[in-house]
Amino acid sequence: MRTSKLKTLTKRIMICNIYGLKINIFIVHSLSLNNLLGMRFGTLCIIGPGLIGGSIGLGLKKKNLVKTVIGVGHKASSLEKAVKMHAIDTGSLIPEKAVKDADIVILATSVSQIVDSAKAIIPCMKSNAILTDVGSTKKYIVEQITNSLRNDISFVGAHPIAGSEQRGIEFATADLFEGSACIITPFHERGSEDEKVSLREPKNSDVQSTNYMKALETVTSLWQLLGAKVKILTPEAHDEILASVSHLPHVTASCLINAIRQDYLIYGAGGLKDTTRIASGDPELWRDIFKQNRENVIKTIDRLIIELNGFKDDLANRNYDTIIERLKKAKMSRDGLFQNNSAR
Repeated sequence: MRTSKLKTLTKRIMICNIYGLKINIFIVHSLSLNNLLGMRFGTLCIIGPGLIGGSIGLGLKKKNLVKTVIGVGHKASSLEKAVKMHAIDTGSLIPEKAVKDADIVILATSVSQIVDSAKAIIPCMKSNAILTDVGSTKKYIVEQITNSLRNDISFVGAHPIAGSEQRGIEFATADLFEGSACIITPFHERGSEDEKVSLREPKNSDVQSTNYMKALETVTSLWQLLGAKVKILTPEAHDEILASVSHLPHVTASCLINAIRQDYLIYGAGGLKDTTRIASGDPELWRDIFKQNRENVIKTIDRLIIELNGFKDDLANRNYDTIIERLKKAKMSRDGLFQNNSAR
């Protein structure tokens, strides 16, 4: 596998850029069944074996796809629980020591800790190891980690769109990623007008380009084997899209529950519960997501405000025909997206 393969991948993204305007996306085709069945990932180190990290360990161990899973955390009690659940084989409180023999290291901490964790362990990782993450913001993380890499290590950013408002290893499940989407975000550089997006070939070395492509394929197959449907986006496109479909809903749920008088909340039923469920997510985790994706989130809030003001004006002016059109449009959009879709 040589540089030409990386350029082919680049061309596929560029073509999608032409037809998808600003959104650079393509779906990674599943590897052949024989390749997938023969895949094993050696020694895996998961830094942060909570809901997502723990589910990765459970899923890979259940399918016998790893030799050993090492978990790294801050609390011995949480690591012991992860071992008892068979999410990891051994636990460590010292990340620099835990990653020494790992073939793949997965950063599954909160987004605020991912970059610092990466910088701490990169000097200790073995040559040709793969570093990846599960962070729900990508531009800052991918840029910072890529700029801190050793030449003999590849980093592939990833974000599994799965989980819940819960945190902790006790909520981890082996099938958490079945039917979900996982976005992979290779590092890229801006090019000329004729070359809108190009994947970065580290140091322009054939060896490093080959290693990077192998790492990209390894991370892709790992998520496919966990049951996820893999898509590739630029880090910028990821953050722009997720601001609308993930980060804005959390803002909305939180603002909605805060906008209701406390003494009224006792009358809330299923509708309020369903609409505000994600407001129960960890506040510090979400603060850090908003911090890293601030500009995109602000843009989505502006669009929501325009929509709310339009609804408010129609109501004030008794434009009930327009209101019914707004409601019909929302119903059709949501029904088309979620109806009969068990993966959602």
